Parts: sequence; C-alpha cells; structure tokens
Amino acid sequence: MRLHEKIAWFLAMGGILFFHFYRLQQYTLNFPNWGDDYAFLELLDYVQKHSWRENIDYIFHFHNNIHRIAYSRTWILVQYTLLGNLNFKTAIILANVQMLFIIIPFHWFLKKIKRSAWHLLGISALLFAPFGNLDNYNLVGVLQHTSSILFLVWIAYGLFYSENAVWVIILALLYPFVSTEGIAFLPMVGYVLWSKKSALKIPFTVLSVAVIVFYFHDYVGDGSSSGKLSWNFVKGLFIFMGNWALPVSDSFRTWLNLLAGVPIVLYFIWKIVGSFRINITFPSLIFLQIAATGFLISYGRAGMGNLELIAISDRFLLYGNTLLMAMYCSLILPKQQLLRLPWALLLSGTWLLASFFMARRPMQEMNQRWTADLLGAYYFQTSSAYECPPQTMQLLKAPIFKFDGENIPKQLPLFEIQNIPEIKPSSIRIQDGRLSLSWNQLPEKIDITERRFVVIRQEDVPRKKYFITSLSNDYLDRVKHSNLLIFNTLPISHFQVFLLNLPNNQNTNYQYLSSLTITN
Repeated sequence: MRLHEKIAWFLAMGGILFFHFYRLQQYTLNFPNWGDDYAFLELLDYVQKHSWRENIDYIFHFHNNIHRIAYSRTWILVQYTLLGNLNFKTAIILANVQMLFIIIPFHWFLKKIKRSAWHLLGISALLFAPFGNLDNYNLVGVLQHTSSILFLVWIAYGLFYSENAVWVIILALLYPFVSTEGIAFLPMVGYVLWSKKSALKIPFTVLSVAVIVFYFHDYVGDGSSSGKLSWNFVKGLFIFMGNWALPVSDSFRTWLNLLAGVPIVLYFIWKIVGSFRINITFPSLIFLQIAATGFLISYGRAGMGNLELIAISDRFLLYGNTLLMAMYCSLILPKQQLLRLPWALLLSGTWLLASFFMARRPMQEMNQRWTADLLGAYYFQTSSAYECPPQTMQLLKAPIFKFDGENIPKQLPLFEIQNIPEIKPSSIRIQDGRLSLSWNQLPEKIDITERRFVVIRQEDVPRKKYFITSLSNDYLDRVKHSNLLIFNTLPISHFQVFLLNLPNNQNTNYQYLSSLTITN
C-alpha cells in the first residue's frame, strides 16, 4: 500500500472499531443484564469464603447443568483482582476487546492466500455489523459466545497454517471450558490433524478423550431435550444457520432465517463434498463448527419451549455474522476469486449500514429493559425480568458490586392514585407467572428521548410490593406493551398501575393509569 492508501485503510478500520465501542459505552449498564449474570456475583461471593482447592472446583463446576464456563469465571476473577470490584459495564467493554483478536487470524489468512489487506475491511464490516452484536451488550453473552468465536477462528486458522504448533492443540483442549460446543469441535480437530498427518495427532487424540471424560464425569442430564430428530429440529437448525438475515419483517422473521440458512448450508456442502471427496478448508471448518453448534442447540433445547424463538435469540446472532465471514473467505480463497474486491467491499459495507439501522431500535429497547431491572433492584429489591431469589438479590448490596448513580434518579415518586379517568389495558394475559399488558390508548411521549416504564403496585399483601418494567414499542401510533415476572400464590390479586416517565434530566414524573385485578 502507498502511504495515502494506508491512511485510508486505518481510518476505515478505526471507524468500524470506534463506533462498536461507542455503542457499548452508550447502551451498556453497570448491572447484571440477565439472570445468568448474577452467577458472576455468586462466584465472587463464593471464592472469598472457601479454600483455593474448593475455588478451583467451583471454577470448573457446571453452570445451568451443562456448561463448564471456566474461561468466563477466570476472566471475572482476574478483573476483580485488578479492579477491586465487579463493574459490569467495564467488564463488558473489556470482554469486547476479544473482537479485535478475532480479526487477527483473518488478517494472517489474507496474507497466506495473497489477497489485498482491504479484504480485512470487508470481513471486519461483517464481524462488527451491529445487529449481529446484540449479545455483546451483556456480560455472560460476550464472555461465552464471543469467546467461543475467538477460540474457533484461532484454532481453525492454526490447523491449516500452523498444524504442528502446540498452541493449536492447547486452545482446542481448552475450548470446551469456554463454551460447550467446544466438545463438538474436538473430533473435527482430530480429523484435520490425522488427515494432515500432523506429529501432534496422537497426543491430541489421547488428551481430547481425557477432556471429554473429565467434562462428563459428573454430568447429570435434566431431560430438557425431546431427544427426537423431527421437522421441528430441522427447522430450528436452519433458522439458526440463517441468523445472518436482517429482520426486515418481524412477522416472517423465522421463515426469513430459514430461507437464509438454506443457501449457506448448501454452498458449504458443495464446497466440502462437491468433488466427491472431503475437502475441508479454514472457512469450511468454521462453517462445520457453527453447524455443529446449531445441531446441539436445536437438539438440546427442543423440549424447552418454542425452538424457533430460541434459535433467533440475540445470544446466537454473532454466529450468523461469523457464517458470513466464513462465506466471504471461501469466495476469495480460489485463485479465480469468485468475489472481487470492489464487490466485496460494496456488499459488506452495505450490509454494515443496513445492520446499523436494524439494530437501533433493539438496542434502545434492551437499554430500557435493563434500566427497568436496575431501578427495580435498586428501589424495590425485585426483578421483573427473571426469577431472582432474595439471597441472590442481596449480593447487589455486597462490597463486590456498587451501583452507578448516573443511571439512577435521585428518587422515585410516591405513586399515589390520581383522580383522573383510568386508562385500562386493552389486553391482559398471565401465564406461568408472567404478566403481559398492552395499551392502545396511552398518551404519546412529548419528547422522543423520554424513557417510560410501567410500575405495578400490589395491594393485597402485608406490605405493598412494587414491580417495574419497561414500556416496549413506545412509538407514535403503536400498541404499547409491558411484560413482567410476577409470581403470586393468592387466588385474587389487586394492583394499581402507573406510568413512570424518566426524562434525560432524571426529574421523574408519573401518571396513574388504572386498577387491575387478576384471578389466577
């Protein structure tokens, strides 16, 4: 590259990276965004009360009965040791630095196949496409799934371009303790090493068997899987493989994903076995591992509810971005380069911009939902998003965590009943302890930057209990929704419903909406 071309390249790459971390700074909160995030508070609480041997056992202990997230737990322990407390926002941003290291093997790959460095800009545009990074805004997601992609691309690159390097098999043997799909990758790694007649094939085979035995030696299944290879399973797998599809239609999103997954699967099947012999490359190995991950998710979660919604969950979107990166690399791998540089940059750049616009509303909704959880925990010691036992909620008061005042108003109003016409919900539904309300007559926001929440006060308990949740779909001429977890054992429950407004200046105000009676 000439000097002016190098400057342009660095400015373009810097722009992509800057806006990714700028969005993280803007939308993330110092708060456990999902129920799984509380596991890191429990970890820090545990290690301070037990011996080092017990702590090592705990690091490798199962999470949610199947995942051994030793990598994530070690990451948190190191950060806590260095910083003195667990700041979720800082931890999320630091964990996202792994995205930079995902780029490195692709840079080396381009040099190996003698392609322009500008292709790295196209690959980075796919990796950092905002809609596919929604999982990177919560701690457990970025530490498990982004870390999984990091290990995958480094191992896959090393197998084809440094197959005799010891670091490759070390990473492969550690991969299952990053994310469970690492178990599925071990046989693929073994196959590549044996087909290449690597000097490390026998040591790796022995050690990988030992890792698998250790991983499952105390495993107790929970029976969540249906254990059947049905159409529902196949549909879920293709939907997962189509997670690169942008949600241009919420109503048909699952079918769009399914249709998007079909060409990806067919293309790589043709590349791998199209010549009637197995031909695995760096990009096709990435595809095989993501396909194996989709298989495990679709099979293992088939009995846990709507598999279609599970497959398109935010936590799996980065796998879709990675599939596009694998497709990109596969198209420029042949000598004739099926994807020329100008078209590659045009397509990936267009995809980046489209993904940016698609991600704006989901990121705003996520931030508002997490803010509601933060306010609920801080003021009411309750969670309306997921079941959180009181002893777990108490960890937020421990020295290992401190609330950030910038996200919390100085005080909330008293929420008194006002003598105004009631605005009843147009739809009320309660199922499995989750209350869903909809309104089609709420007054619209005066300022689009305002954030509004629904506060529900339970009246028929010894002490009034408050729940707060975000007001979703809060846009002009839209039906607004709220959804909260509200376990209750009383046959009849009486509530008062309020609309809380939190402007940017944090001078809160509210409006009484209606009374609400629920019969279980």
